[in-house]
Amino acid sequence: MIDYRTDSHGIVEFTIDGPITKPEYDRIVAEIDAAIERFGKLRMIEIVKDIGAIDSAIWWPDLKWAATHMKHIARCAVVTDKGWIGAITRAAAAVLPAEIRVFSLPDVAEARAWVRE
Repeated sequence: MIDYRTDSHGIVEFTIDGPITKPEYDRIVAEIDAAIERFGKLRMIEIVKDIGAIDSAIWWPDLKWAATHMKHIARCAVVTDKGWIGAITRAAAAVLPAEIRVFSLPDVAEARAWVRE
């Protein structure tokens, strides 16, 4: 399940808490694409509480989307207590154009403040 919202300043926040289906993924990508169209560069907060099964049909489209859209992300906070997600995020941050930081779940307010700086 993904809960998604964009504010009037181009701050995108979504929460993942459970399995992700292809239709749900497609809906979120369309929302993010619309926000990019409206705001240009986005600032994102990704909260990962629990990540269940991810539809295998998502993997390749997501890699292609990221390759062409990461230039539209200015800053991204990944908020999670899942150690492996933090490690992957830190490794990816070294090669991605966006400014990316990992925060723990209790620090979500700090993550939101950092994204808005």
